Amino acid sequence: MLRAYFNLSLKFKIIILFTLLMTVFSVALGYYAIETSKTQVVNKVSSTNLGVVRVVENNMRSMQKAISNWVTVFVMDPYIQSTLQSDVRPSEGSLDPALYNGSTTTLMNQMLLTGNFDYVALYGKEGPPLFQVATDDSSGSGTIQQIEANPIYKLTANLRGAPLWFPMPADNVFIQNNRKDKIGMTRIVRNVNNGYAIGFIFVGVNQETIKAQYLANLYDKDHGLVILDASGAPLLEAGKPFYKEGQSELEMIRSVPESGSKVVRLDGESLLLTYSKGENGWQYLYAVPLSVLTKELNSIQQFIVLLVVGMLVMSIPIMLLLTSFLTAPIKNLLLSMRRFQNGQFDEKVEVKYGDEIGYLSQGYNNMVENIKSLVDDVYVLRLREQEAELKALQAQINPHFLYNMLDTIFWEAESAGQDKISEMIINLSRLFRLSLNRGKSFTSVAKERELLELYLSLQKMRFRDVLEYEVNIPPAMSEYIILKLILQPFVENAIVHGIERKRGGGLVRVTGCQEGERLTFIIEDDGLGMCEEELAKLTELPKENDINVAQDTSGYAVRNVHERLKHYYKDDFELIYNSKPGQGTRVQLSIPAVLSMKEE
Repeated sequence: MLRAYFNLSLKFKIIILFTLLMTVFSVALGYYAIETSKTQVVNKVSSTNLGVVRVVENNMRSMQKAISNWVTVFVMDPYIQSTLQSDVRPSEGSLDPALYNGSTTTLMNQMLLTGNFDYVALYGKEGPPLFQVATDDSSGSGTIQQIEANPIYKLTANLRGAPLWFPMPADNVFIQNNRKDKIGMTRIVRNVNNGYAIGFIFVGVNQETIKAQYLANLYDKDHGLVILDASGAPLLEAGKPFYKEGQSELEMIRSVPESGSKVVRLDGESLLLTYSKGENGWQYLYAVPLSVLTKELNSIQQFIVLLVVGMLVMSIPIMLLLTSFLTAPIKNLLLSMRRFQNGQFDEKVEVKYGDEIGYLSQGYNNMVENIKSLVDDVYVLRLREQEAELKALQAQINPHFLYNMLDTIFWEAESAGQDKISEMIINLSRLFRLSLNRGKSFTSVAKERELLELYLSLQKMRFRDVLEYEVNIPPAMSEYIILKLILQPFVENAIVHGIERKRGGGLVRVTGCQEGERLTFIIEDDGLGMCEEELAKLTELPKENDINVAQDTSGYAVRNVHERLKHYYKDDFELIYNSKPGQGTRVQLSIPAVLSMKEE
């Protein structure tokens, strides 16, 4: 995309750049405004919610205190104390009329009428409750023996007469037929004279009662409230449900002792969660969805979108006029350059202003004038001279001329009975024909093998018994296509640097094989070998005007082969040299096996 942008005209580059800048600036400004507004709204709502949580905390503390006071007064009644201290258990139902007709008549009436509780059960030392009453038709109190086996009794006993508040599960030992969800409170009843435990009392408060009397107008469908006991168990949930046990965000907040607010994400929804912990260890969580708080900010978002679109729509015509005015001189300069490229050397552009484009136009006019002078005075003459030299060179190396001359020499040698000379001439002619290859860069393995055999046969005629050679390239490789003349320079190098300098002659062996999708050629000799410096020099790229090139054509040819391999095969070839002084040289070349190759 970046390349495509830079390939556009200057006019469109400026338009796109300004459009992007304006869009980014507008979006950044709008984002900052929205986030700032959202932060302010969240901060203000956090303060308000914290006040609501304080009200809830105070109301729940008042409820606990009121019920605890009623229970205290009830269990300290002389009749209750004497009944619980008696070793004789009253007959079932006999305690109820006594409570309503005795000294506790006014007390029980007040407790039931005020609605501070919905279920109460008083237990003695054994059996079912001595007294039990419910306002919601709940029934089925367990025995004191069953309650003592429950962990809640142990927790209650450890408080030594203080009340224990806990959530009421659906299946509990206190009320077997529980009609409504409740919060339970238990307490050990003690002898007012000596402090000994003489009974047990259970009070149940319906959650509906708590919501109606203590939490009215403090929650709704968009505002959720959760009250947790000291152990983290939920006592009451009201309004929007959001609490689930095990959520990491809530678990982390439960460990925070102080109060505050935090934005959390629960079940894919962002909530503003306000929390506070009471003196008794209860924790109050109050949650509001952020979408509810920030819905009034949607108008700001819509305004920003309309602002961005409006600015873009209004700015495009202005940018078109501005860029057209700025790029007109550059466009005229470009058109003039194109006409100049097409051969109109009298081109000039009008310079109107003294800015950078004006200086560029003036420099262009001067350049055109100088180039025209050079073309007229020098370039045409030099082209004609080079053309003449090229034609002369082509005439000198005309293949037909060389073929005809070699043919004439061959027949002269045949007439004179010089068979050896005739063989050398005919091999040289075939070698020359194969090396030219009709001007093509690629040849077949079969032709390359034939070229090697002709070249080695000529060298053997030259060195007589000093040179021995073997060419082992299987016929199965004949149809594969390779670069021409990529093996002969290595063979020449082996003869010049290995065999020619060695006393007693030597052997040059060329081997070919196919390994999967690759062709491998090995050229090895048993000559003098080379040290690391000579190998490094052999693989160096030739420098321009190198005077040693003419003296060492084999080394130059080897380096030329390496460059041609890199050009045609890129990195898909492997060329390995192994040579040590006195142990000969081994060259291994690996290239892709292809049956056809497109000429460049």
